[in-house]
Amino acid sequence: MVQKHSGVDKSRFHILIVDDEEPIQKLLKRTLNSQGFQTRTASNGKQALTYLKEESFDIVISDIAMPGISGIELTKKILSAYSADVILMTGMISQYHYDEIIGIGASDFIQKPFTTEEIILRTNRVIRERCLKEEQIHMHNQLAQAQKLESIGQLSAGIAHEINTPIQYISDNTFFLKDVISDLNLLMEKFLHLFKAAKMGSIDAVMLEQMETALDKTDLEYIQKEIPQAIDQAIEGIDRIKDIIQAMKVFSHPGQKEHVPIDLNQCLQTAITISKNEWKNTADLSVNLDPALPQVVCNPGEMNQVFLNLLVNAGHAISQKVASQTGDKGNIRISTTSTQGWVEIKISDTGTGIPEAIKTQIFDPFFTTKDLGKGTGQGLAISRSIVEERHQGKIKMETREGKGTTFIILLPLGKI
Repeated sequence: MVQKHSGVDKSRFHILIVDDEEPIQKLLKRTLNSQGFQTRTASNGKQALTYLKEESFDIVISDIAMPGISGIELTKKILSAYSADVILMTGMISQYHYDEIIGIGASDFIQKPFTTEEIILRTNRVIRERCLKEEQIHMHNQLAQAQKLESIGQLSAGIAHEINTPIQYISDNTFFLKDVISDLNLLMEKFLHLFKAAKMGSIDAVMLEQMETALDKTDLEYIQKEIPQAIDQAIEGIDRIKDIIQAMKVFSHPGQKEHVPIDLNQCLQTAITISKNEWKNTADLSVNLDPALPQVVCNPGEMNQVFLNLLVNAGHAISQKVASQTGDKGNIRISTTSTQGWVEIKISDTGTGIPEAIKTQIFDPFFTTKDLGKGTGQGLAISRSIVEERHQGKIKMETREGKGTTFIILLPLGKI
């Protein structure tokens, strides 16, 4: 019978039991199976790591003192490479303290000998915490997706304009080619008529005059020059539309839940493409992306969202300054580099800067300095959550009121 606790289906949770004593393995397996959990047993740390590579476990319950890999070492390896929670057990309580065990990242600590009730109680507690984390992640993903769709909605008019411009010159060049082909068809008819007459030896002065008039009217020299340019412009327009649609597809897709190695330079290019209409009339863009930038283990959809939020904010800050002060174009600068185990992304603007009085509030949810309809104050709050909580990175800001703002993102190299 499937066991449930507080509405949780325990049969979906897989638990790996690691202990070098077979009676302990059997006791734990029998106890947890009676509660509906799926279990598997391992006799040592090496075997446990093999099983972790083969299948996914939600909880690992491990003895500390084992031959070979100790429970402490096993916990560190699990937490660095897998998403399982760890409960440690030991009968040598004098050698280990609760704070020490929790300090290395274990979710709980059980002293031997234990009762079956204690095992059930502590396992259920870890399961409840795990479910809470899952719910928080789910809510975060829903909020992030809603904010992403909101951004697309606000940018949709600009994106439509970005698509409309290449469509216009594709259309103009297509109609030009249509007219040219019509003229060339008429000219070809004249050539064929003249060719047939030449074969029969019946060319007269009238035919030659008509041919010459047709050639003058068609202006072959102009056509030979303009046709390649028209085709190149049409291809350029098609490529531009393809890039915009691909960027929109990448950005608007709900995306995968897993972190995978990605090219952050490409993510930045996607954000640039989507946000272009927000800043192109008021700012010049300079990009310095490290071509040797190593891939970083990230969620690509989430990082696309962070970069778009920062670029749109930069564009709006410069627009405010241009409208109220200089009238001259501002600058947005984007750079990437890697150093000492981190990848650094900088997005700078020469906009209005952030007043000292509100600097500490800019990452707060729902805080915004923009006009009504320009934003809900979620962009920077979600960006910080994505960088710091979801990717164990850092995001910081440098600003001078009236001079501009720089956002610096640091992401760790290696597995998240």
